[in-house]
Amino acid sequence: MKRFSCKPADLAVAVLILAVGLALLLFRDRSGSVTATVSVSGETLYVFMLKDVTEPSQITLPNGIVIELAPSAIRFVSSPCRGQDCVGFGWLSHAGQAAACLPYRTLITLSGQPAGQTPDALSY
Repeated sequence: MKRFSCKPADLAVAVLILAVGLALLLFRDRSGSVTATVSVSGETLYVFMLKDVTEPSQITLPNGIVIELAPSAIRFVSSPCRGQDCVGFGWLSHAGQAAACLPYRTLITLSGQPAGQTPDALSY
C-alpha cells in the first residue's frame, strides 16, 4: 500500500487557495440595495431603501393599514380587512419578495440586488 506524501509546494498551494477563499468571504460586498415600494390602488405612496432604515418605525397608510419598517425588512402589522392574510406574510427582506392586502389593494414589493448576490461573471 502506497502512502500519501505531501511536498512543500503542494502544501503552499493549498494554503494559498484557503487564504484566497477566506479573503473573498471576509471582503465581499455587503452593501445590498433592496428597495421596498408601497403602493395602493396602483399608486406608489412610499419607496424605501431598506439599507438606510436605522430604527423600527410604523406608518399608517390612508386606508388604515399599518406597515412597519425595521433595519433591512418591512411587513404589514395590521389591516382593517377581515382575514388579515397580509399580516401573515411576515417580514420581507429579500429582493423579489412581495406581500399584498387584496381587499384594500395594497402591495409591498421588494426589488434590487441583495447584499452579496452580485453576479460572478457576465457572458454575452
